[in-house]
Amino acid sequence: MSAGIDWKLLVGVRERQKTVAMGVVARDRAAAEQSRAELQQAQAWQQQQVQSKAAHWQATADALTDGQCSVAQLRHAGAWSAALDARIAEASRLAAQVGQAHALRESTLDASRRKLRAASAEVEKAQQMQQRSRGERQRLQEQRLDEATEETTSQAWAARRSA
Repeated sequence: MSAGIDWKLLVGVRERQKTVAMGVVARDRAAAEQSRAELQQAQAWQQQQVQSKAAHWQATADALTDGQCSVAQLRHAGAWSAALDARIAEASRLAAQVGQAHALRESTLDASRRKLRAASAEVEKAQQMQQRSRGERQRLQEQRLDEATEETTSQAWAARRSA
């Protein structure tokens, strides 16, 4: 054990580092939750576009079945389908981008959690070293007291013997 280490100070520093790491985890968790919500929203919008196209073609098929669809209406349905395809593609790109951003935020959160675990381990290690140091000091004090008592007893015995 090194007598030159201020274990109380070291424990305090480690606890502050842990507190900072906890703040980083909280911030990163909030960012990950926000990005998860954004991802869900982007995926819902993508699904909505796909459903809109399916509903569009179902309505067109129903009109054809009922004989109520002209060639002009069919052309219009094709043009609208192409527009819906573009919206689906845009929604898919957006969902992919948001998904990548969310994956990055989750990765950042995982890294900050690892740092928090490491900071917690450092606090625990410093506290254990502080306890060991206290135990060693206590043992040395007891040893010195025993030695002093033994020396005093020896001197008293020697004094009685020479008298």
